Amino acid sequence: MISKKTIAVFNIRTFSLLLLGFILALYASWMVSASVGYGYSWWYGFYESEQHIAHYAPQNRHRQGFETTSVAEHKQLFQQIVDSVHDDGNGLAEIRYSYAGNEIPLLHSAEIIHLQDVANLINQIHYLALGLAIVFIWLCYRQLICLKRDGNLIQGRSQLLIVVALAAIILFAFLIFGAKAIFYQMHVLIFPADHQWFFYYQDSLMSTMMKAPDLFAGIALQILLPGIVLFVLGLVLYRYALKHFIKN
Repeated sequence: MISKKTIAVFNIRTFSLLLLGFILALYASWMVSASVGYGYSWWYGFYESEQHIAHYAPQNRHRQGFETTSVAEHKQLFQQIVDSVHDDGNGLAEIRYSYAGNEIPLLHSAEIIHLQDVANLINQIHYLALGLAIVFIWLCYRQLICLKRDGNLIQGRSQLLIVVALAAIILFAFLIFGAKAIFYQMHVLIFPADHQWFFYYQDSLMSTMMKAPDLFAGIALQILLPGIVLFVLGLVLYRYALKHFIKN
């Protein structure tokens, strides 16, 4: 007879696997999104960024002439920022646009510091994801050993309830606090207190070009939905592998 302690440990591992699997699915979806420039070319039209830039760029207190740049240049400049923050922040100060025969730096010092913080955060997330992947693989191994010894300890309904609970917690948080409030609070918690991360459109071509935070809402959705799909596919494959393993 299987003890209650054994079942409890198994269920805790199952919850941990599902949680880690969801996080890793989001990480994988994020990497896919980053590889295609976060879909900026598509979101650019969706959020009417050209009109937004035309309105706010002339009001910028630090830079001149950005309103004369083309849509193609906007997309190229955004891609350069993406490439830099995914490369330890290298090249941020060299990102420039042309105006009146001059090459003008796109970013001022506060923007560069913030984007360097973003680059550092991305590097930390990569290391964290690697560590979580190792823990995930170890937990899978322990789970397989347990199943081989004790058989199927948890029913599919229990796993489904765990997944629903995870989704409900995330949805509840967004409904109660709001996506923008959570977005801002994450910045407060993550970035150094003495580093600026909020920029008015009149002070930042970066924010103007990205139409922040609107663009980030679209990108978050772009990462979340494929992440959920990957998670569900992974869960289906995991359950199939478990059944095959138990039979053999």
